[in-house]
Amino acid sequence: MTSIIYQDNDIVLLNKSAGIDSNNTESLIASLPELKGKDLLPVHRLDQRVSGLILFALNKDCLAILNDAFKNRLVQKQYLSVVNVCPSKQQDTITHWLLKDASKSKSRVFNKEIKNSKKAELHYSLLKSSEKYHLLKITLFTGRFHQIRAQLSAIGSPIVGDIKYGYKRTTPDGSIFLQSNFMAFTHPRNGLPMEFKIDMPENWHQYGL
Repeated sequence: MTSIIYQDNDIVLLNKSAGIDSNNTESLIASLPELKGKDLLPVHRLDQRVSGLILFALNKDCLAILNDAFKNRLVQKQYLSVVNVCPSKQQDTITHWLLKDASKSKSRVFNKEIKNSKKAELHYSLLKSSEKYHLLKITLFTGRFHQIRAQLSAIGSPIVGDIKYGYKRTTPDGSIFLQSNFMAFTHPRNGLPMEFKIDMPENWHQYGL
């Protein structure tokens, strides 16, 4: 269930459930009575089938400041994901070039730059393994469309439930096992450092993690 992690007069940080469209702010407000009457202004995006931390501004001044922070990579974000094919290295920084295919709402992955492609770079490390599944921590160095999903698939480790990028079947609730679990940024109004971390989704434990 989507919940409020932090709220003041300028920002709201939510723990979004998988399946909720973060761009549909009306539905978010309807599901969280505490937000009634608020004007949620999206600062960044989180795929509908992905869960975790997502930040909203409550006024245009703070939205502009946070947009600049994201643009200049001053916001730290980390993700957790579950794959059933362990990467060949326990940790690595991987680089690809992604080309968005709008007609399929998907990113195509290339090992070298091609026309209109954008460089995509991330670092992953293996945190834990069960008999069949593996938990990865991921840090993004760029913010591309479906970047984590596309890059993990490109190295042969598609995310559990992500049939768009090569996983063999959907999960019972339709989610993909990717979560934004950590975020650190400077408050746009008072300049104080803010840091938040959440636990991984409960249903992931059913996979031995």
